[in-house]
Amino acid sequence: MDAPFIHGGRADDACTVDQDCADPALFFCNTALSRCEPACRTDLDCSVNRRGELNAIAACESQGLGCRCDASRCVPALCSQDSDCSGDEVCRDGDCVEPPLNQTVTTCRVVPERVVAPVGSSPRFEAWTTTRDGHPVVLQEGLIWSAVSPGVKGGGFGSGATFTLESAGAEVEAVEARTGNVTCRASVTVLPPHTAAGKVRVVVTDALTGHPVEAASVVVADALGGTTARESTDARGVAVLAAWNDSTVSVFHPDFGYLTVGNYDMNGSRDLRLPLRRNPVDRAGGVRVAFTHLAPGGAAGALSLGLAGLSVPGLLSEASPAQVQGPGRTVDLTLGGLLRQFHVPANVWVNGLGVLAPESVDVPGIAGVCDKALGGVADPDAAVRTGGCGTRTAWALTAQVPSGELPAGMMDPGTDPLLLLARALPPSGRFSSAIARDVQFALRPPDPGGPVSPAPLTPLDFQQVPLAFPFVVRVPPLPRFRDGYLSRALVVGSVTAPGRGTVPLGLGAAVNANPVDPNTDMQPGLSAPGFVRVRMAPAHHGLEGRPYRLTAVASSGVFGGEESVGQATSAVMSPLEAPRFDPEGLLPVTLSDAFLAIPEGARYNPYASLWHGLLPREWRMAASVPGATQVRATFTNVAGRRWTVWVDGRRAVTGVRLPVPPSGLEDRTFQGDTEGSRASLSVEALAVASSEGRPLNLSALAESGGLAPEPLASAVRAVSALNYGRPQVTWLEPAEGASLPRDATLRLRVDGFQVGTQAANGDEGGVLIILRGGGSECDFAQRRFDETTRSGEVSLTLPAFCSGEVTLVASLVDAFGLPLQPAVSAARTVRVP
Repeated sequence: MDAPFIHGGRADDACTVDQDCADPALFFCNTALSRCEPACRTDLDCSVNRRGELNAIAACESQGLGCRCDASRCVPALCSQDSDCSGDEVCRDGDCVEPPLNQTVTTCRVVPERVVAPVGSSPRFEAWTTTRDGHPVVLQEGLIWSAVSPGVKGGGFGSGATFTLESAGAEVEAVEARTGNVTCRASVTVLPPHTAAGKVRVVVTDALTGHPVEAASVVVADALGGTTARESTDARGVAVLAAWNDSTVSVFHPDFGYLTVGNYDMNGSRDLRLPLRRNPVDRAGGVRVAFTHLAPGGAAGALSLGLAGLSVPGLLSEASPAQVQGPGRTVDLTLGGLLRQFHVPANVWVNGLGVLAPESVDVPGIAGVCDKALGGVADPDAAVRTGGCGTRTAWALTAQVPSGELPAGMMDPGTDPLLLLARALPPSGRFSSAIARDVQFALRPPDPGGPVSPAPLTPLDFQQVPLAFPFVVRVPPLPRFRDGYLSRALVVGSVTAPGRGTVPLGLGAAVNANPVDPNTDMQPGLSAPGFVRVRMAPAHHGLEGRPYRLTAVASSGVFGGEESVGQATSAVMSPLEAPRFDPEGLLPVTLSDAFLAIPEGARYNPYASLWHGLLPREWRMAASVPGATQVRATFTNVAGRRWTVWVDGRRAVTGVRLPVPPSGLEDRTFQGDTEGSRASLSVEALAVASSEGRPLNLSALAESGGLAPEPLASAVRAVSALNYGRPQVTWLEPAEGASLPRDATLRLRVDGFQVGTQAANGDEGGVLIILRGGGSECDFAQRRFDETTRSGEVSLTLPAFCSGEVTLVASLVDAFGLPLQPAVSAARTVRVP
């Protein structure tokens, strides 16, 4: 019947109730398909010892791992690592099999492909191997590693090896991985030791390819924000500048995000390695994914879902939403006579319940490397250097759920689709994971007025590996935010693919609604609040042997889509040895770190004069975040281009003054619109530690190259964020030109501006409303508001003495009642009888 993950032996042809089956203790009636299927309460119920020869399940007896009782169904057990298998067998795609032969490998690729680092550095290299037809291969004994340049020392066996850069030299192929007659290499540029007194050396590279960035402007500024030195990087991405202690080092390039390291301590090596990420929306592209093996079944219908993506390098916050999920669309689902409209991202495939499935979904990608195998790219090396291509891992989580098994509350207004999916997933065995490890794609400048070229189609077999490992995670107490606690939590199980990024393999979720306290609500069948059910697939299709990771994300708003202004999140990352089958949560997984507090109280003065205690161009926090070793502020302008400012956690309250960008480069602390308004601001607090658990300060990260996406993601233990947005005021009611009765209620919303009178708490001012027209008593009447609701709304009543045409002008003002500079206001004209 092509129904995924339903395995059966002898059963009656048809049924309507369980009693129609041969033995109701061993079978149940699947009413969606009107047939008897094996039932179970424990793993023993799936074995021939309990079922007997007559009712034995062939799929359970034909494999060494037997079957598990998963959601009352007998399904073949899967392995999650080689140690789960016996003898010489290895775990591949969840099955214990004979090790693949080295002779099957025809190509390999080292990651990173290119390294620029000083003498004494110890970079680690990994390798991917594939067969002639492009299928990934994970070798049991790995590869043989060796140095092929005299300036580099090291070697070994396995999937990767660490090398030491011993003597300076120009770029050469220096590291080799070999299996049989197949070899692949990585290029290394070794820089000489930095010894110039009173100077700092800055090495600027492309964070996603390792290529040096030439002609980047490196600026050293003093404590007052004044530029004291400026140089451009050479062909190796190197610039050497004079500097003093506590200097701020910034890198500017029009094609990349700006990067600032605040208050650098010159007592260190004075040798900084700063990676830049390309402007996220300057190029667009990716792949199209076809969901070809899912279709609604049964008389009652079913909902088929597919959530697809390409792996994300580094922390998710470093990618823009457009690079992860693309624009959204609406779908109308019909269930039980109810029609509900859902807003879903472009990378979500939906079929059934009144929705006609699209042929494919678009999945955006992030720039990286590629080779000649990518069609349509004449010069892969040039494409890599200009951000015109990438290679990532395509993934998908899929499900086919009969309508009778859909979770309660699905059609309720305001339902968060991703949260709903994550809560429905753990109790069900109908979810699967699909992976294509090495997917190449082209990226091109967007052309809003031109024809859209379809991305290459990437068909995946969507019945590959089930999410066969249900288990329970103990989530740390949720942090407070404003007048409550964060309202929901999402737990994601993933695997890290070097050179590719993070690949999700499963998830679970919980809410914090009843009661609203530090713990997520108790889930059915679990013993206490704070426990979250998770379901996860093993690493498969070329990702075996890579480290597993759990990430628990708490949020004040919905998951997915553009992050709304004022939304707060906090996440904890923890290594996972391997997913285990523990549906009852007898041995819950405990995360090793606590959530960080939300970084509230950040302020920035974009003006050239003193403003409410902030010096010109000064950014700082009102209070430090306990446990955070670094804080970074990210400004994003209207074109999606960024300026990221890093500050040591202990220095965040003293702040940093930003230099003015060099002539000809935009100041990305401003929106870039005709009004000259501020750019959007988000602030993150990070707890970063070494593999031994030792906290790492900002200087150590900048000197070691630890700000690059992969090292940073592996070192971050916890991160919290708050999207401040930019100061805006918007009328909600009434509509422009509306006719209103006297004493009508008016509503407006304030974003990106903290209304209040307590400057010590980060309050910035109030909302001033001035009326124009409407008669002599109404004209120039005004009222100031210094409080808003939690969502930032203000309500007021239209004065009864106003009549005729009335214009209401709402403006944001500082604590002294003076308008912001540049001004932030919104007008609305209404008619009153």
